[in-house]
Amino acid sequence: MTATENPAARQEPQTYRPSGLQRALPFMIAAVVPFVLGSTTGDLNFWWKAVITVAVLAVVARLAWKWTPRGELTHREDMRLWRTPSSRSWAAATAFGLLVLPFILASDFNPPMEFPWATWFSVVNLVLIYAMGAAAFNLLVGYSGQISLAHVAFLALGTIVGGIVGVQWSGGNMWLALPAAAVAGAVVGAISGLPALRLKHLYLLLATFGFHFVMMLVWREYLQEYFGFVGIRFKGENSPRIASWLHWLPGIDPDDNGEFIINGQFRWYWVIMPITVLSILFMVNVVRTREGRAFAAVRDRDVSASLLGINVARSKLMAFAVSSAVVAMSGTLASFYIGSRGEDSFNVQTVLNYAIIIVVGGFSSIQGAIFGSAFFWFLPEWFKWAREELWFVRDIDFLSDYPSEIDLAIKGFLVVIILMFKPDGLAGMWKDFKGWLSRSLTRSNP
Repeated sequence: MTATENPAARQEPQTYRPSGLQRALPFMIAAVVPFVLGSTTGDLNFWWKAVITVAVLAVVARLAWKWTPRGELTHREDMRLWRTPSSRSWAAATAFGLLVLPFILASDFNPPMEFPWATWFSVVNLVLIYAMGAAAFNLLVGYSGQISLAHVAFLALGTIVGGIVGVQWSGGNMWLALPAAAVAGAVVGAISGLPALRLKHLYLLLATFGFHFVMMLVWREYLQEYFGFVGIRFKGENSPRIASWLHWLPGIDPDDNGEFIINGQFRWYWVIMPITVLSILFMVNVVRTREGRAFAAVRDRDVSASLLGINVARSKLMAFAVSSAVVAMSGTLASFYIGSRGEDSFNVQTVLNYAIIIVVGGFSSIQGAIFGSAFFWFLPEWFKWAREELWFVRDIDFLSDYPSEIDLAIKGFLVVIILMFKPDGLAGMWKDFKGWLSRSLTRSNP
């Protein structure tokens, strides 16, 4: 009897359905434990917290792996974002990491060799803000194939809306400025996408570049008309606050005036992180919808897409609208976080920075925006520390005399290396690593 005729060899995988509590328990643990660890500052030192953190991370990942539906999935289960054991494990581990990270960065840990521990908090916040804008940029350029240089224009638009709604009208109401920026970005983005109905490739790039300069003119006129050459200040009396009806939330301790002002890196993290995560999850789900598949079809061959019944004009305008809405929101959020914006806050170099982020992180990958943003912000900080503290680097005068030029050269070299040997970027490397780890765990746990 051959292997194909052996009934044991033809056994289907057993169907397994965990209960709702089992599916939710890993994420509940990931949500509760970081706050418990954060509240025990005086009882445990950093190293004990590190050991507990690693142990909890392993438990959360293992439980999420174990309690995942297996066998023949229903249509509803198959449409879930995290439907496989590996994807659920990484999602639970990521949730735990995002929640425990601010407590780690805010600890009194003193690393060796004067490593700038406190500096990394601001870098993490900037990575999150840039990841939000880069994911939107990748949605337009990578997924939809609409080459645009108007990215900075919508960052400026978000700042203008933040200045009007959040500063001039409400005196620091960022929560009203964010949805207003999204609406304004969607409307203006759809208008800026009109040239895409007739133009492609280099011609579309030049058309959107023209829109960039138009928006820069609007930005300068608005700035000089209402704020002069000082610029817009989003700090002080214009700092965002948590509404009084939310003061019951854990960790919110109003001051003597009954206000909870969002200042400091720790407080800003808990504002930036949820907004970024929700925005990225929204774009991930957009890609998985019918409209997202239409974006990819239009990118690959718009004539064939129209023959299949896809409204090409509608898809192009929607891609511009969705991307521009998220970018404008990130511009508003970045302006309130940085605290001030001036005439030189937006330039063409910023467009190139975002292009580096999505190329290094991974073209046509929302996840690549996160890796690219981390690469863009972490690398210069690490180089700066290395030039000052590492004995085999700080004695090289050439590296100390031209720090910014060296950083740019290293970035350019790494971009070329990635494009040559791994075109799908850091996201592709991460995907390969996860695949290898998943296969290893599957072999060890049949």
